[in-house]
Amino acid sequence: MITSSYLVPPKTPPPLQIPPSTATVTVRVIDSTTTLLLDPPLFWQPEIKGLHGLTVSDFCFLVSHGNRHVLFDLGVRLDWENYAPKVVHLIQQTTRVHVDKNVAEILDTQEEWPEDGPVVRSKDIEAIIWSHHHFDHIGDPSTFPESTDLVVGPGVRSHCWPGYPTNPDSLVLDRDIQGRRVREISFTSSSPHHCQIGRFDAFDFFGDGSFYLLDAPGHSVGHMIGLARVTAADGPDGQDSYILMGADACHHAGVLRPTEYRPIPTLVEPSPIQQWPACPGDWLQHLHPHGSATEPFLNVSPVLVPDIDAAMETVKKIQELDALDNILVILAHDESLKKHIKLFPHRINNWMSTGVAAETRWLFCRDFEASIK
Repeated sequence: MITSSYLVPPKTPPPLQIPPSTATVTVRVIDSTTTLLLDPPLFWQPEIKGLHGLTVSDFCFLVSHGNRHVLFDLGVRLDWENYAPKVVHLIQQTTRVHVDKNVAEILDTQEEWPEDGPVVRSKDIEAIIWSHHHFDHIGDPSTFPESTDLVVGPGVRSHCWPGYPTNPDSLVLDRDIQGRRVREISFTSSSPHHCQIGRFDAFDFFGDGSFYLLDAPGHSVGHMIGLARVTAADGPDGQDSYILMGADACHHAGVLRPTEYRPIPTLVEPSPIQQWPACPGDWLQHLHPHGSATEPFLNVSPVLVPDIDAAMETVKKIQELDALDNILVILAHDESLKKHIKLFPHRINNWMSTGVAAETRWLFCRDFEASIK
């Protein structure tokens, strides 16, 4: 579709090809009360002048399917000094961490739930889904009852366990799975829950098309992202809309945008740069390392990634979904969204009717403001 509202006409993205369904889930984005310092060279490249580090949040998700409730990620545990020693050393060497509450405590101390529906406590959680096994996503499963399953991606069980102290070099703890069932997701076509969404292999978690786990390798062994259908075409909003839980597929929205499907527009409103109350797209383009309207500002850094080729391919697949107006991508550490989306205990299901995607799409460019001073 050719339009004069972009510096370069956008290409039509590939079809989503998601199986039709009228089933939806309720999604609440949890600010896990964690803040982390990201050192740019460890997570993205090239270097951006003036961008020496970012303090970011750590989002988790409460996904409710009727009276069934799962958590997608747990943030950092409150007593992070009690992670496996190898993890504690990694934290001390590479970042700064502050945590106010475990996610279980956030659920159990929430007094008011502003929308209708069941109050969800830690005892009600059917499963904890780890997008992957890194410390800022695994939290402390022991704060949930043993009846709560732990769901992990392909290969994670053999990669991670036995944990510490049985294995002194492990990044997880033996007690993370003590007494609880561990379910490892299979993305093979032989699985009855397997399907294809875009170019992703997917697992239909509840079996009705309301919530999918997507195979998103590269960043770590068994890395997964989530896709939740939050409105359906037969509902009051009259269309399907989705939340994509991007985990650590990338650590900055500048890795996702712009693309040939989502190029820089001729006018960016609201302006992401305070010095530019009005932000013509060609000004924004000047911030780009290559001056491109269709190439992402950043790329995934290979420093901490075990499979950079797979990580880059995962990002490209997400870019194809990010190009669709009915999908809101929320990366685990996208600080640019925090003050603009509804957070727990509110639902985020009506995000599409609020226009929040268009309003926040280019706000990540604020992180580059120092480069123009």
